[in-house]
Amino acid sequence: MQRPISANTEKPTQADVVIVGNGALGLFLAEELMERQAGSVVVVGPNDRDAGASKAAGAMLGTFGEVTADSLRTPASRTRFEIGLRAHERWPDVINRLEPYSSSGFPLQTATESHVVLNAIGAELDTINFEHMIKALDEYDKPWSEIDPKDIPGFKPRTDTRALRAIHVPGEGAVDARGVLAALEVRLDEMGATRINQTVRKLIKDGEAVTGVELDDGHIIEAGAVVVATGARSEALVRTVAEDLELVPMIAGLGFAMLAQRTSGEPFQSVVRTPNRGFACGLHVVPAGPGCEYLGATNRLVDEVSSVTWVGDARYLAQYAMQQLDEQIAQHEVVGWLSGNRPVTFDGFPMIGWLPLPGLYLMTGTYRDGFHCAPLLAQHVANELQGQPGVIDSMFNPVRRPIEIRTVEESIEEYVIHSLAAWFETGAEAAPQMTTTHLAAYYRARAREAFDQLGTEYAFGPDVLWSAEGSLVGGRRIARYLNRLRGSASTLTPVGSGIGDAR
Repeated sequence: MQRPISANTEKPTQADVVIVGNGALGLFLAEELMERQAGSVVVVGPNDRDAGASKAAGAMLGTFGEVTADSLRTPASRTRFEIGLRAHERWPDVINRLEPYSSSGFPLQTATESHVVLNAIGAELDTINFEHMIKALDEYDKPWSEIDPKDIPGFKPRTDTRALRAIHVPGEGAVDARGVLAALEVRLDEMGATRINQTVRKLIKDGEAVTGVELDDGHIIEAGAVVVATGARSEALVRTVAEDLELVPMIAGLGFAMLAQRTSGEPFQSVVRTPNRGFACGLHVVPAGPGCEYLGATNRLVDEVSSVTWVGDARYLAQYAMQQLDEQIAQHEVVGWLSGNRPVTFDGFPMIGWLPLPGLYLMTGTYRDGFHCAPLLAQHVANELQGQPGVIDSMFNPVRRPIEIRTVEESIEEYVIHSLAAWFETGAEAAPQMTTTHLAAYYRARAREAFDQLGTEYAFGPDVLWSAEGSLVGGRRIARYLNRLRGSASTLTPVGSGIGDAR
């Protein structure tokens, strides 16, 4: 089925809802609103989605594959995990609905299962997360089986990086992210939504209410409601009308992946990945259509949104894919370089809900699972836009105190174990007499020094702590936010904390 997929050329002056952002969150929300006949819907976003997370997504439909030691440890973490679990149930219908709108020539679902491998490259963190993954599968009574790593199709790592264990998780496959986005665009065009190939320069305010948007060419669209879903750029756009609004800060998580054509060897037939490790989501390969494979991904918290690809990240991904996944990857032909910025919040939880300015709604902060959760979040946001009860917990409202799930001591130890995982996976070397215990003590001292300098008892996640102690700009921004928190209350008791609680 061949249909044009270019954005509409006519720019309206009014709309019932303007959605700023044309990634997975924005497009799925637009589709949900059009299904409900919720009035005129305009989606604004550049066709190239430069620096956006959806553009570069591997689109693994993995709920349990993403489990870490933190995933079920507190009520807040469990609530976030279960959003992914509920979203997963929607994808079969999503795929069936969008398949007729795809013009790629191959199915939107590229894999129907996952294999998670445990090797000895990423240090103890891999083992911890691998075991918690199995525990979560059992707790939620989901199918899995332990298999011989040699039985995984396509999995041919170097001998010195071979897997020690592997599990098979049926049902946790992947979709073609770029194909899904293109199919959504075609469907939206047929449904009568308006898509505009531009960016929003600023939001428009009348008194205390947000009444529309101004495009980068100066064109103004008045709206009954404006939804900001621009990922890592969302906070900056909100600040155009609410400079002093106390939002949970947003950090850009720059990631890099490759699309490569296989030229020799057995192709991968499933998602094959390690557990989450070393400040990132783990090494993975995803089937990406006939003869093509997606290799991902890196994660680097940066001070500004960027679409660059770092040479070090390219080397890391290519080298470790060859070593840990399949030696034949060395002969792959690279057909696409993908980079995007994940929207990472200060506390690691999404920001979804109405803002204090009437007419303005924020939908972002989903970090690594925005694409996966988009169909469920679309229903939630559409409900709230229409004055109906939402379908996810209100603890993720954007104007909140930071959600806390760990103590400072736990934060320090997490930072240590993530740093060690990164050290050993990247093959870093120290003096022969320097032991792992010495390395741990070094990283522990750095983490304690960062907390002392920031003068806070709020416990960061390891990636945010890495950003705070490694970047002068990032550290100062976090310090300013913490100072404002201290000025607004005597304690840092956050919404939905539940430290030490477990079910």
